[in-house]
Amino acid sequence: MEFEFFRDLNGHHRARFSMGHEVMGQWLTDDVSLAEAADLLAVMEQLEAGTLPEFKKSYAECSLLLTKEEAEISAHALLFDTELEDGMAYYDDEHYAGCGLDDLARVLSQWQEFCSNQ
Repeated sequence: MEFEFFRDLNGHHRARFSMGHEVMGQWLTDDVSLAEAADLLAVMEQLEAGTLPEFKKSYAECSLLLTKEEAEISAHALLFDTELEDGMAYYDDEHYAGCGLDDLARVLSQWQEFCSNQ
């Protein structure tokens, strides 16, 4: 999973992730403030310690599911109920991403560091 953090022309913090993890960049950019990153890192510590079995949170455009080992982010755009013709499939790779909990913790820590540097 490759990613980069940058500031746009207006100085806003942005995240961009490699193909297959694009939704993570959108989620960080739109929903993860410094406080939210700190809260999620605290939740991850509880998950790793075994005091919390799993954690779910819904955001404006996506949902997050954390377990002791994995993190999954899925866009609400995946929640459609339309049937396709036989042999057809939706392209949804940009709307779902999964990674190890330790990988997400590393991303959140780096996001915090990036956003706190003015």
